[in-house]
Amino acid sequence: MNATINADGTMVITAETELEAYALGQWSLASCLDLDPNLWRPKLIVDCSKYPAAIQPLRVPGATQQ
Repeated sequence: MNATINADGTMVITAETELEAYALGQWSLASCLDLDPNLWRPKLIVDCSKYPAAIQPLRVPGATQQ
């Protein structure tokens, strides 16, 4: 798993193996998709694009990738 922080403060988490993609996919479903839009949201991008069966890349509104 690779985690980087862009200049704007956005954390990008990228899966490097199928197991990591599965784990990130499950975490994303459990943790991120039900965020209340009225609450503060982290600047976070979970990228499983190398393993599309795990989950579609998730982008929290307000996050940008450079």
